[in-house]
Amino acid sequence: MRSLQRFAAFALAVYACTACAGGVAGTDGRQELTGALIEGGVECPLFQADDGKRYTLLGNLKGLKSGDRVRLTGEVVEASFCMQGQTLSVKSIERVK
Repeated sequence: MRSLQRFAAFALAVYACTACAGGVAGTDGRQELTGALIEGGVECPLFQADDGKRYTLLGNLKGLKSGDRVRLTGEVVEASFCMQGQTLSVKSIERVK
């Protein structure tokens, strides 16, 4: 029972951090990527980089939506509520052609 309470407290703390700050920064640092926002995110928007790798996104997407080609700078997060693949906390994003 006690370990369940600890896990619940940890999960709540992670959720609070990701909801307020866009994620818990990972050790991988920032990444600059170009690709497209795509359908299929379970809890968070999904991005597919030009190299085929997919990421879920946390943060302000400035009204951009699935189908938009974008360039973004993001930081890998260690934990998020996205429940799918690797997650980036978006630091900047812009539409590209």
